[in-house]
Amino acid sequence: RFPYLCYKNGGGAFLVPYTLMLVFGAVPLFYMELILGQFNRQGPISLWRICPLFKGVGFCAVLVAFYVSFYYNVIIAWALYFLGTSFSSDLPWLHCNNTWNTEKCWESMLPGTSNVTTRPPIFNDTTPTNRHTPASEFFHRAVLEMQWSDGLHEMGYPKWQLVLCLMLVYVMLYISLFKGVKSSG
Repeated sequence: RFPYLCYKNGGGAFLVPYTLMLVFGAVPLFYMELILGQFNRQGPISLWRICPLFKGVGFCAVLVAFYVSFYYNVIIAWALYFLGTSFSSDLPWLHCNNTWNTEKCWESMLPGTSNVTTRPPIFNDTTPTNRHTPASEFFHRAVLEMQWSDGLHEMGYPKWQLVLCLMLVYVMLYISLFKGVKSSG
């Protein structure tokens, strides 16, 4: 996400230091820790006993992995939720006739619907140019329920379906990793 956010908020000027730090800092440190860990058969915290000056590197690596796992586990929970909802006979993200859809919902690719045109739409001053697909509205309005929140200061209540999917992801992770690295391999 970082290169995309840099491009969106200022262009390629941020990509130069990012690429330099990636090439000269992050990737060599990652490979060094990976090789030393495999050679000494130790984890990232106990590995750095070989040089007590760098003991904080192991703690930082574990802390960063801990925070990144929250982010990726939520994305996996969303995918699990989509997988569960895809077993319905009519997929909820195909049409604009659901309760969460707005008047800006536009089914542009489905044949046989009333708002499909054979030519690309012509946008003028009276035609709104901010149309949304049913899939986008399903994700933002039905799954995340972003219409009930004004921002990060008002997050709202957790959705029980997503909490259940997230718990299932953590259970699957625990089952696959509870015996250690040897069983996961």
